[in-house]
Amino acid sequence: MSKNKYNLPMKGKWYIEYGGTKKKNSHSWNILGQRYAYDFEIRKENLPYHDDLTQCKNYYSYLEDIYAPLDGWVIEVVDEYPNTHITKDRKIINDCNDPRGNHIIIKHPKGEYSCICHLEKNTIKVKEGDFVKEGEVLAKVGNSGNTQGPHIHFQVQLGQDTNKSKGIPITFKNAYYKGRKKHKLECGIEIEGK
Repeated sequence: MSKNKYNLPMKGKWYIEYGGTKKKNSHSWNILGQRYAYDFEIRKENLPYHDDLTQCKNYYSYLEDIYAPLDGWVIEVVDEYPNTHITKDRKIINDCNDPRGNHIIIKHPKGEYSCICHLEKNTIKVKEGDFVKEGEVLAKVGNSGNTQGPHIHFQVQLGQDTNKSKGIPITFKNAYYKGRKKHKLECGIEIEGK
């Protein structure tokens, strides 16, 4: 478990599409950094979109604000990729050189790093070397990188390198499920960040 307690990087009601603390609902159990990662999206009537699903603008999560989950130093920012195109079957694809797409990595106390991925190009408000405060707006949700539609990917790891660093289960401090605080989250539920 993380030594730090993190806020969700978004506010309001969001659905956990992928992620959890057990192999059966892990984001990507065999990828060390992503083992305990989460993909969050907004859903209405159990769908993340309305009308034409191939258009980013029709996804409820698209362009929602993303917030710093905890105080820390911004150590990596990538803000260069356009959104990945969305297919009618919502197949997971990647239109850029980095599966994370546009992303931010923040160094937190106790040797922990958070990574927030799939951000909208030109919406990132921070740069490498900035100190961010918990709750500060960082960027907006996009669809860059390895995706099937606009959502936010969030993970905490024990190092800067997302390919080599071990991912760890995240202890949340502002996640609520059916009105009750929840420190561990699993896929398939709607949570609320306050």
